[in-house]
Amino acid sequence: MIFLAFHEINILHFSYSEFKLENFLMKFNKFLPCILTVLFLLFPTFLSAKEETQRLSGSIVKSIVEQFVSMHYSQKPLDDEMSTKIFSHYINRLDPAHYYFLASDINEFRFYETRIDDMLLRGEVKLALDIFERFKTRLSKRLAMMEEFLIEDFDFNRDERWTLDRSNLPYPESSEAARETWRTKIKFDLLTLKLADTDIKEAKERLMKRVRGLWKDYSQYENDDVIALLLNSMAAAFDPHSSYLAAQELKNFDISIKLSLEGIGAVLRWEDGYTVVNSIVPGGAASRNGKLKSEDKIIAVAQGDQAFESVIDMRLNDVVQLIRGKRGTKVGLQILRKTNKGFDTLKFFIVRDKIVLKDGEARAEIFDHHINQKNKNEKNLYRIGVIKLPSFYIDFNDRRKNPKNYKSSSRDVKEHLNRFVKNNVDGVILDLRSNGGGGLDEAINMAGLFIGNNPVVIVRQSGGKRITVHRSRERQVYDGPLIIMLNRYSASASEILAGAMHDYQRAILVGDATTFGKGTVQNIFQLPEGYGALKVTIAQFYRVSGWSTQHRGVESSVVLPSLNNVREIGESTLENALPWRAIDAVNYSAKGNLNKDIPKLKKFSTQRLENSEYFKNISQEIKDYLTNVKPLGYTSILKMQQDDMRRKTQRNQEMASATERDSEDVPSITTQDETENVINRDDYINESMTIISDYITLRKRVKKYE
Repeated sequence: MIFLAFHEINILHFSYSEFKLENFLMKFNKFLPCILTVLFLLFPTFLSAKEETQRLSGSIVKSIVEQFVSMHYSQKPLDDEMSTKIFSHYINRLDPAHYYFLASDINEFRFYETRIDDMLLRGEVKLALDIFERFKTRLSKRLAMMEEFLIEDFDFNRDERWTLDRSNLPYPESSEAARETWRTKIKFDLLTLKLADTDIKEAKERLMKRVRGLWKDYSQYENDDVIALLLNSMAAAFDPHSSYLAAQELKNFDISIKLSLEGIGAVLRWEDGYTVVNSIVPGGAASRNGKLKSEDKIIAVAQGDQAFESVIDMRLNDVVQLIRGKRGTKVGLQILRKTNKGFDTLKFFIVRDKIVLKDGEARAEIFDHHINQKNKNEKNLYRIGVIKLPSFYIDFNDRRKNPKNYKSSSRDVKEHLNRFVKNNVDGVILDLRSNGGGGLDEAINMAGLFIGNNPVVIVRQSGGKRITVHRSRERQVYDGPLIIMLNRYSASASEILAGAMHDYQRAILVGDATTFGKGTVQNIFQLPEGYGALKVTIAQFYRVSGWSTQHRGVESSVVLPSLNNVREIGESTLENALPWRAIDAVNYSAKGNLNKDIPKLKKFSTQRLENSEYFKNISQEIKDYLTNVKPLGYTSILKMQQDDMRRKTQRNQEMASATERDSEDVPSITTQDETENVINRDDYINESMTIISDYITLRKRVKKYE
């Protein structure tokens, strides 16, 4: 699914500079002599090639590879060891579960396993193209198998085993073995849909649609797409966060970091050869125009007054590029719309405009929270401000044009905090759950809102020869009680902020046992126009205490029950992740002494959780996972059905015996006008509110006796 100019990607980066070579060189002047030499020696052919073709030719690939290796933090050579890793990554990107290739295919290609490094340094990519063609052949055969199998009736009372994680299983030795693997996979997938109350006929149609869509997607790959897969496999061999961004991915990345684009404002998906409108962005150009509707199928696009061009069977990314465009320009859409009488064909034009992605912005509300739900009075009422921050976004282009007025997460959070202070909140909760990162400066500036002008993070560059201490330049806006909510998906910039707040004893950290554990710094290095960019790990960051977040993450002060605490999630589970280490601390002074209150807060929280139906169910899910899923590594067909029946019976009993719960507290003040941006007050937020209320009460008692 693609937002018209926004592709959902997992953002675990944290440093993102303007897409200008000179800015990159100024920021990392340590590398100036060698980088300038490399650039002017390697890129003359690169730049001249651009005039002839936009394709990733041999000389261009060679230049990209050499540039990446020279800039990477590890300073490892591209050798036979790396070659083996690249081979493994490339094969697994195509067939991670070993469904498609045969063992004979892998054995044939393994001849080149230690030769890929030499090929890349020469700019040779034919091997990648040959492997991809073999993959498409195998995929088409599996599609034919599926069409045969789905005619059959599966016996779900006949027990069979399906391995949940097939990444370490051998490839099928023969077509017959592949056929049996594929048949069992289809049976497992059908049962999964069946247990979700999907009719078996509809389930079969869904599976066919899924595999046909996969085939359609891969069949539309051009050579550049395959070469990009190879370059990304090379980057992944160095570390899990470096990558090659093709031109289209670079645009999507830019949009994701600045939360805005120029287009019509619609979310699109690809379905059976058609580009389908998934939803319309509120307030965008399409929304104001009013003619485009959800589920419309776009069949042709026109630029301004030019002729319409058919986009049926065109790749989604290509359609998106046709519809995107500069603000104020006109795009024509021809759509198919389903009606009661069949399908209507409509043509209309929309003027492109700047679209702000509101879903990614910081959201805030003030809640009235009663410590004692049964005795709600003013004595046990606290007003808690909650900010939900999905990412550390910033519009670099706007900041460069107008440094006093640009879109950024720290500026938005500052505005919310000022509003909280004005409304005399008793405490603040900053929700960073599933916040994967963003801009380095944003994390530093945001820390300053809570600790003022102080050191926030240490950045160690390649080889450790240069260590930089980054300080916040912001003045403190809020100095009251603070909780930061975290989970295993809070990464990078989130960990910088959380780590600083912990070291300064400024915030109580609540949530999963630890954060993701990504302590490396990536920077975007833009290649000449049309060739995309390199996202390269160029440094590692450390907390002011000297501890790295790499691998270990940031530990929560108060841990809440969560499946994430027992699942394999985080940097330590990723291949080729850089190791943990510590360095000397910098001089800093703690802002408080939260550690003396943490034991009591943990005790109070544990007592509540023991009486919470929600968290008791979470604890049962954890027990089931540790008992039935994690140790087995496979699923029994019959056991799946039995467990599903048990869960349904249990849920029905709970519903029948449930008494009407106390109504949830309603927010007393909303700090945003958009109703779609209100914060969902879930059980984790409710518990965090009670924890901060406990802390406020404890501090009041201390002050009373001082």
